[in-house]
Order: sequence, then C-alpha cells, then structure tokens
Amino acid sequence: MIELRNVSKFYHNKGIIASGITRVNLELKPGEFVVVTGESGSGKTTLLNVISGLDQYEEGEMLIDGNETSHYMADDFEVYRKKYISNIFQDFSLVNSYTVSQNVELALQINGCEKEEAETRVKDILQKVGLSDYAKTKVSKLSGGQMQKVAIARALAKDTEIIVADEPTGNLDSKSANEIASILSAISKDKLVIVVTHNFDQFQKYATRCIRMHDGKVVENLEIKPAEEGANPISIAPEDLSREQSDQMSAKSIFRLGFRNTFNIGYKFVLLLIVFLFLVFAVTSQYTSFMNQRAENSSLGYNNSFNNYSEDRIVLKKKDGSSFNDNDKLALNTIHNIRSIAMNDILLDTSLYIEDGNFTYEAFPHSIDEFTGKPYYGRLPEAGNEVLLMGTEDDYNFSKAKTKRLLDKEFTIYVGEDEASALTIKVVGIAFDKDTEHYQAAGSVYVTNEFCQEMLAGTYYYYSTITTTINGKAQEYITGNPYYKVLPSSKVKKGRILLPKEANNFYEKKKAKGQKVTVSAENMYYTETLTLKVSDVYSQKSFSYKSNYRSFDKYGGAVFISEKDYDRLFAKGNYQCSVYVSDLTKLDATLETLKTMGYITLPLKDAKVTEDNDLVSIIQMPLIILIMIGLFFISYFVIRLILRSRAGYFSILRMLGLARKSIVRILQVELLTVMNIAFAIFLIVVILVKCHVIDFEYITTLIHYMHVYDYVILYVILGVMSWLISRIFAHRLFRKTAIVTYKEEG
Repeated sequence: MIELRNVSKFYHNKGIIASGITRVNLELKPGEFVVVTGESGSGKTTLLNVISGLDQYEEGEMLIDGNETSHYMADDFEVYRKKYISNIFQDFSLVNSYTVSQNVELALQINGCEKEEAETRVKDILQKVGLSDYAKTKVSKLSGGQMQKVAIARALAKDTEIIVADEPTGNLDSKSANEIASILSAISKDKLVIVVTHNFDQFQKYATRCIRMHDGKVVENLEIKPAEEGANPISIAPEDLSREQSDQMSAKSIFRLGFRNTFNIGYKFVLLLIVFLFLVFAVTSQYTSFMNQRAENSSLGYNNSFNNYSEDRIVLKKKDGSSFNDNDKLALNTIHNIRSIAMNDILLDTSLYIEDGNFTYEAFPHSIDEFTGKPYYGRLPEAGNEVLLMGTEDDYNFSKAKTKRLLDKEFTIYVGEDEASALTIKVVGIAFDKDTEHYQAAGSVYVTNEFCQEMLAGTYYYYSTITTTINGKAQEYITGNPYYKVLPSSKVKKGRILLPKEANNFYEKKKAKGQKVTVSAENMYYTETLTLKVSDVYSQKSFSYKSNYRSFDKYGGAVFISEKDYDRLFAKGNYQCSVYVSDLTKLDATLETLKTMGYITLPLKDAKVTEDNDLVSIIQMPLIILIMIGLFFISYFVIRLILRSRAGYFSILRMLGLARKSIVRILQVELLTVMNIAFAIFLIVVILVKCHVIDFEYITTLIHYMHVYDYVILYVILGVMSWLISRIFAHRLFRKTAIVTYKEEG
C-alpha cells in the first residue's frame, strides 16, 4: 500500500514559490487501476512524480507499506524506483539512438540481467505488445503509438509491483490509444497501476478508482469498482532499499553500454575524439617541455655567468691575478688533451647583435687565430674592423641566402649599452660550422686581434664599477645615467680630467679647476686607480668645444679623460682564458696538470646549474600543474557541452532506477574508450614519424626526449583527467531530482 498524508510539493523559480500539490491524502492498494484526471496544471503529473520517486516532496509524509520516506535522499528514491516502479511517460523517454530491443533490454540490464537471458525475455515482451517485427528498428523511426508500446514493453521488462503512466495516450490517435489502454489493463491484474490522463473515457471500463485534481488538490476520490482480487501485497522492507543490494548491474553490462554509447551517435563521437586529441597533444606538449628542460639541465646544465657553457670548456685564471700572455699560450699548447685555446675568453660570454632589416643575429667574438677552415663566402678579416660571421647550417636565420647579402656591409655593434660603446664592423666573410658538439647560445664572429683588444676594453668598462672621487667624496657611475660616466676625449691631455661645472660645489671656494681627483675602475679581474688634475669644467654652452662630444643631453654630467688615461683604465690584457679539451674522460687529469702549472680552474661541466640544485623546478612544476588544471577545465567544459546530448540518456537511466555508481562507470567507459582511441592515434603518428614515414616537425620535437615510461605516465595523466571529467559530469547530473534533471538537461 502507498499512503500519502498531507503531502505537498513546491517549486522554486527565481524567488517565486509555486505549489505543485497541496496537502494530498491518498491510499493506493495493489490490484487497483487508478485513473487521475484534471485540467492542465492541476498537479496530476506532480502527484505521479512524487509517488514514483522522480520528485521529492517538501511537506507531509508518504508511506510505502507503512515505511516513512520523508527522510529519503535522491539515491534512496532511485533504489525504490528501480525495484518497485515502472514509468511510462507521455514523451516516451526512450533512447532514440537505440533499437526497440535495446531500449527494452536496457531495463533488464539495469536490474542485473545478463545479455543471453535478456535477449530471450525481450523477445517474449515484444511479442506481448505486438512489436516483434520492429525489434531491430531504431526508436526514432517509429510512430507515436509504437513508441508508447516500447515504453510499456520496457515497463513490463522491469516487472515491478507499481506501474505509473503519465498521459500514455495523450499524443496518440484513438485506435492506438485504445490499444495502449487495453495493454495497460492486461498487465495490471496483480499490480498497482496509476494512469494520469485528460481523457477518462479511454480508461473508464478498466478503472477501479478515479481521482480528480484541481489546483494541486484532490477534489474527488471515487471508487468505481473493487480492486482485482488475488493481487499480491506490496511488501518493502528497509533492507530492500539498500543501495549496495540495489546496484546489481554487472560489469559486463556496464562495459557493453559504455562501449555502445561511444559510437551510437556519430557526430558526438567525432567531437569527443577531437577534444581528446587536443588534450593528448596539449598534455604531451606540456609534459615533454618539462621533460626536455629536465633532460637539457641534467645533460648540459646552464650558468648565468657564461653564455658558452660547453662541458669541454675549462675557464682559467692565474693564481697571482696577472693577465695571460704569449708564454702562457705556448705552455697551454703543450698539454695533450687541450683541443683549442681562447685567449680572449671574456668575449666568449659577451654577445654582439648584428641587425639588417629582417636579419638579426647574435654572436660571440673570437680571435681570428682561433678560426680553422675556409670561409664559405668572402675572405678572412685583415683590417682592424673586418669580421667573419659563422653559424650553423641548420639555423634558419643564418641561411646561405640570407647571409650572402651581408658581405661588405658595415654594422654598428654595442659592447656596452649606449652610443659611447658603439663600434663599427665590416663583414668580409661568412662561414658555416658543422661541429655542434659543444654548446654555445649563439653564433660566432671572428675579428682581428687589434679589434679584440678594442672590444675587450669596452667589456671591462661595461663590467666595472667606476667611481670618481672629488674632494674626498666618491661619485659612482650608475648605468643609464650620464653623470660621472667616464669617456675618452681627444681634447683632454694625459693626466688631466674635464668635469661638469657642478663639481665646483664640492669645494669651499667653488672652484674645481686645478684640484686633484681620482678615477677608479674595479671589476672581478683588476682594480685600477688614476690620480688626475682638473684641467677645466664645462657648462652646457661650452660642452661641445671642451669635450669634443656633441650631445649634451646624452653626455652632460660625464667626466672626460685623455684617450691614453682611458686605455690605462680599461685597455688591459686577458685576465681569463678558456681551453677546450678533446676527451672528457681525461678531464680530471687535465685539471690536475693545469693546477700544477699555477692556474685556477673552473670546468663548466661542474659549474652548471642542474635541476637538482636550482629553483627552476620549484617554479616550473607549479606552472605545469596550473597549465594542466587549465587544460582539464577547458576540456571539461567542452566535453560537458558535447555530453549535453547524453544528459537525457543518463537521466533516463536514473528514472529507470540505475544507481549513481553505475552511471558514473558507464560514463567512464565511454570517455576512456574515446581517450584510448585518441591516444592510439597519437602513438600511430609517433611511430610513423619515428619511422620517417611522415615528416611532422612538431611531433618530432615533441617526442625527442620521450621514453617508454614517459608514454605510460602520459597515459595515466590522461586517464585520470578522463576519470575526473566523468565524475564531475555525473555529479552535475545528480545535483537535482531525476525528473528535473531530465527536463533541464535532456
């Protein structure tokens, strides 16, 4: 028996509360054929949804065989609906992409029936409702009457004690309507059948009771004839509503349904496959970029102080701090394992930029003495500012077509940061380096030894702390500010210095001329200090005449010394030298030899920063995780839009009583199947690229550092993402009652 005691159902919409049914009192018994009538909006369907557990009531109490249900949650009602309720809907609520037999079989599978048994039972049920000839026909191709028969067949397949039908003949012609009424009557002999209809006449001869509703209330409850005798009483024990007991769908059925759903709607499968292919390649791109960085750091490392940090490079300094000379070069050449020597070592880490329209090239200077081979275009440098450019053949920006037009052109390069550090070079040769075994961040520019010294002076200037001390007060030059920048001038004699007129303020008599000041340059290699006599001071008007510089805006505030004094500060020798070894396995022995010769050694192989001892991983890992999370949510929202076409399907499963856990698993099978197909396509592309069947540079770069275990990790990441997406989507489906979700999402 089902008993309703003052049951009310309310609807909330944008702050407005409307009543679906109000204080309804009913007792419904097995064997009854109950017909509920009333005008539209009278609450008939709401009453039916509450009785069948599709919707939850807010007030009163509904008892099933004496058991209260006011404490039931949505999951509890789904268990109740699965075991004891069969619904027949006005809109049929069938799966249109399924065949007739698949729709009926669905109800059996939900109740734990295996495929072989289900096929036999489906044949018998379809014969009862006259649909045997349409077993393999898709539901979408049936007439309204035939669809309603499928809905009844599905209800029969559930074989429950209660059958509820909402306007089962509302959209049918009179002949089909009479057939449906007759079928419902035939299956109601030992069940409780509740039919909502506008047309009582169609069911009058079958009805045992007529309930008429108006404005959400029962206004008439008329018993027409006694209930069918011999009907089995409904007996529902609390343990029957156990969710664990109710979830009987087998793993085979879950897999079968999930796999079927993957392909039964073509456009949905294609869209999902595109999304998962995007996800596979995007996740792979992020994962491999992280792995590539780790691989490069572990094999090459890096060092912020050196742009050329080849493993075979050893940086040398002399223990006494003096500069290197020709004797040192001769001594280093006697060491067997040394392949080459770079006397102008500091320049190896000072990049120069050469620009010409769309051509931009970064290069590191070397002495022409270090060049071996022949120029591809042009000749070797001879005059002071002539240079030869060298890059790798596979560098797009250094192609033969682009570089040939650079011959005999002059360019301005900056050793420092402003025009005062500008030097003019002339390109007379182009060469291509085929030896890329050692790492260098850019190309090379080979210059004469004379020009090396000029650039070296600019480099020392750039890396020095320059201080002018006037009357005991130190004025340090700050990069980017012209004040107390030290510049050479042909107008200033040796031992003299030209100051801005503001220097007068450092003295009590406001006169700097004739006073002594010191200028010092300090860097990691040396400290040089000059004591100079102030020859004069300049104003804006006398600036150009006294300094021989034109732009007061750029250089006003600088101090000017003679060219010879400038060379005393910055035109120094090489305080650092680099050697390259031929055999890394003999590196330790070579280092010992160098140390015994009086050199301080720094092998860049040991000086590089790797992933194990750098903050890069601390920053990079959270960034990768954030990107992965972003990809996850982008994919989820796109997949959710695609799966909207499946929301109605899953809502139907809910209305048939399938538990949340099984629905989640079906969805997981569906998404994981698409993910596996996308991953398989990705692997096929990878194999074809590795076998050189197709030439896809993006994939080649992507998989360069990938190993077998990386593909396993990638697969796990994608699997977890798919699993989470299915969980979140399923949670969204279960946020509201089954009928509300069906109406909103379906």
